Order: sequence, then structure tokens, then C-alpha cells
Amino acid sequence: MLSKQMTAVLALLGGAGERAAGPAAAAAAAAAAALGVDGIAAGMGTGPAGVVLAWGQREASAALEDAQFTLGQGPCAEAVAAGAPILIPDLAAAAARWPAFTPAAAALGVGALFAFPLQIGAISVGVLLAHRSATGPMSPQQFADALGLADAVTVLLVHHANPGTDPADALPDAPHPGRAAPATYRAQVHQATGMISVQLDVGLAEALARLRAHAYAQDRSVADLADDVVARRLRFHRSDP
Repeated sequence: MLSKQMTAVLALLGGAGERAAGPAAAAAAAAAAALGVDGIAAGMGTGPAGVVLAWGQREASAALEDAQFTLGQGPCAEAVAAGAPILIPDLAAAAARWPAFTPAAAALGVGALFAFPLQIGAISVGVLLAHRSATGPMSPQQFADALGLADAVTVLLVHHANPGTDPADALPDAPHPGRAAPATYRAQVHQATGMISVQLDVGLAEALARLRAHAYAQDRSVADLADDVVARRLRFHRSDP
């Protein structure tokens, strides 16, 4: 059974489809409070291109998704692949599990992470990620509330992802990893991946892996490096390590 707090959150979500930023922002803040976390966000996507954040709070949430996308590891991809929640009450204990992502998340002040797949039946369509600086597990009530929230957010995001939806209706307070819109952010990475594929004469998966590795080596985000590739300030060569 959902708590009264989460029931109120779901009522707020009912108004999040409006163009005003208020309902969605208020719902995200109330959801974080109900779950006892510092931040929360959700996005669509299940493949190697990562998750496009489309609901929730900015700041650390976008930075965490950037880190997962750049490093190719983290709780969101695992939650989607497993079709089950990935609960990390103490991030330090996950160092062996995600050797690159764990220190990156810790540098953002994150101590605990909780990822919940967004599913329609048995099909995953995205993920909900909650985080806080303090370590410790969710309470049984908070866990139940998170599952209910994930179901409600799935309906909300699937509605807004409908191809027939007017782009002007996109959630105005949606977080994004340093770009004007999530779609623009991912499109830039896709374009850069295609260009690297041609430059190196390799498949798209390997091209994306090379882009990620280069970004990691330079301590930059994949999005920033993709900008350089698309603007032709950076070119990959077969002789590159």
C-alpha cells in the first residue's frame, strides 16, 4: 500500500502533463521527500545509447546519467537489463562492481543509489533513479512507494514519448545533460558515433566504445567530445591507441 505522501505525489503527477513547469517540478520534489532521497529523475531508453532524462530534477541526476553513459556502467543499465530494482545502500561497497562509475558518483556527493526499471508488462522502456548523500537502505514503505512511482512515471513518459505528441508539450522542467534538449544531446552523440565509424572503418558499437574511452581518458563527458567530433575539431585515426 502506498503512503499518504506518495499518494499525494501521484495526484501531482496527474497534472504534470500540462505545459506549465509547476506540476512536474512539484511532483519530483515531493517524490524525493517521500522516498527520503536528495534527488530523483527518470528517463527513456534501454540500449547502448543510454537513457534520455525526461522527468525529475536537474543537477546531480543529469551528471549521474552523464557518468553512466560515458563510462558504460552503473545502476541504470543493470536495472533495465535485469528488469528488477538495483538497490545500492552504500555506494562504496559497489567499487568492485563499477570500478569507474563508483568514484565518479562519489565525487558528485552520492552515497546511495536506487534504480527502478520502467516497464510495460515485461518490457523495459526506461529507468527511475533516486540518490542521496547519506548511506543506508530504503525502508520497506519507501521501497513500495518507489515501485508505485515507477509505474506512474512510466505511464507519464510513454504518453509524452508518443510520436504524435506535439514537441511543445515536452515536460518543460525535464533535466538534461548539458544540452538544450535531451533529443539534441543524444542526436549529437549518434552523429559523432557515425562519423567515428567511418573514420575508423568499424561498427557503430565499437565507434561508441572508442568515443567513451576517449572521453574517459580526457576526463570529459561524451557529449562534449561528440561536439568536437561533429564540429570537426577532433578526428579519430586508426593509429590512435
